Amino acid sequence: MMSSYVGENATFEKQFLAGELELELIPQGTLSERIRAGGAGIPGFYTPTGVGTLVAEGKEIKNFDGRDYVLERAIKGDFAFVKLGRQTNSAI
Repeated sequence: MMSSYVGENATFEKQFLAGELELELIPQGTLSERIRAGGAGIPGFYTPTGVGTLVAEGKEIKNFDGRDYVLERAIKGDFAFVKLGRQTNSAI
């Protein structure tokens, strides 16, 4: 499971503790950028978010202009669920 927040989901907790699923915690902005990059055909990108934390563990770190960045791979989905709000016409 890839998520930025797992909350207090008892079913998830039970499955995770039983070893039935794996978890990759991803900072919220990084998660949305990984999805966006995948849709745009960009295979990966560097971000300073997560450098020096468990988020960066096992990932490539590169220094640009004296600052470290972690390489994040894009997420390419096979399908998407999209919910659109209803637009109303209101007088101005």
